[in-house]
Amino acid sequence: MLSSFYRKLLFIYIAITVVSILAISGAIGYTMKQKTYDRSEKLLLEKVEQVEELAKDLFDNSTAQKDFRKQINAMEKTSNVRVSVIRHPRATLDKIQAVGEVPARLGWVEKVLSGNPVTVKSTFTQNSNVKMLIVGRPVLQDNRVVGAIFLYTPIVNIQGTINEINRAIYISALVVALLAIALLYFVSRHFVKPLQQMSKTAEALALGDFSGRVPVRGKDEIASLSGSLNRMAGKLQKVEEGRKRFLSEISHELRTPLTTIRASLQGITDGVVEPEDAKEFIDISLQETLRLSHLVDDLLELSSFEEKQVKLTMQAVDLPELIGLVVTQLKMKAKGKGIEISADSEAPYTVKADADRLRQVFINLLDNAINHIPEGSQAGIRVKAVRQERWIEVWDDGQGISPEKLPHLFDRFYKADESRNRSGAGLGLTICKHIIEAHGGSIRVESQLGAGTVFKIFFPTV
Repeated sequence: MLSSFYRKLLFIYIAITVVSILAISGAIGYTMKQKTYDRSEKLLLEKVEQVEELAKDLFDNSTAQKDFRKQINAMEKTSNVRVSVIRHPRATLDKIQAVGEVPARLGWVEKVLSGNPVTVKSTFTQNSNVKMLIVGRPVLQDNRVVGAIFLYTPIVNIQGTINEINRAIYISALVVALLAIALLYFVSRHFVKPLQQMSKTAEALALGDFSGRVPVRGKDEIASLSGSLNRMAGKLQKVEEGRKRFLSEISHELRTPLTTIRASLQGITDGVVEPEDAKEFIDISLQETLRLSHLVDDLLELSSFEEKQVKLTMQAVDLPELIGLVVTQLKMKAKGKGIEISADSEAPYTVKADADRLRQVFINLLDNAINHIPEGSQAGIRVKAVRQERWIEVWDDGQGISPEKLPHLFDRFYKADESRNRSGAGLGLTICKHIIEAHGGSIRVESQLGAGTVFKIFFPTV
């Protein structure tokens, strides 16, 4: 396809170049032809002025007709111009007195003797087949037409000059066309080469090789397209890496509960497990099944957020009231673990959001805090206010999180403390982040070892 495109592009370039050169050559040739004729006419008119002075002397008998003929013959030999001088007849044009040949068309004579100039391209005499450039001018004495002068020269002589000019133009045009075609050949290859590279890269992407990149040169549209293709390849590479990582992580998460369920059921089926212990193994299998069910629900929810398919029911939400309900909901669990939780608000704070989704975020964050901090610790949710700025903090004064783990907290299946978080799949914080971002907000975490952890949630100002 690209080869075909290259040929089309080269053909278009060559066609435009050739047509342009032909048009320019034709225009130059036509212009030079007209100028050559104009120059020849100008030369004839200059000779007319010389002949007119001689003709006046002839007409007033200052010069003998014999001497006049000698002068005219000399002029014709030196300038390749022929001369015809006509004395104004006293009666009709049938009795024309002329020095030189009489024009074939008496209408020209009549027109010039009437005081009007004549410039034509035609044969001059009846029996001649040679085409001439002819100029005719009246001879005036005392503002009275006393005769006519005709000067003519073979057009073949003028055409010879025109042919030489045209030959030079066409040779130059041919040389320019060849040079232009050679230049266009390399220029076209220069333009098509990035397209060929992009084609190869796109084919590699289709086959699953996301490592290829196209060199970006310049700032034109092709460079922009190359950059877009590179960005797409980078994103596809990240997606592919994420897919592989996801499969690895989900396989790991599924392997343990499935292994436990299989071992329990296999033991019961094979009679290895005593009847009195069977209920315990069934309970374990049930717990693992529930865990798998929760994992599937979380994965479906996460997938909906990543594919932008979650619909939020937006309404005005009083955040101090909402966090109060969340704290009340988890207070019994916290009390059972010897942990004190609280809800505080430094200022009123109302946002346009999906109340159920925000409740899900706050419950998840506070529940994580309760699960991870030791007995006797404190945790809670509070509304912070500084001037007109408002944000939410979910905090605890537990042991904190090590700095190297903080950047990964919102990654899928990441567990900051595997030994203390065996029931979850590591998707809760990832889902929380997606929920906050779906509201146009942001979430970040700050933590110090031995000083506790704070999740800060910011919503766009209304």
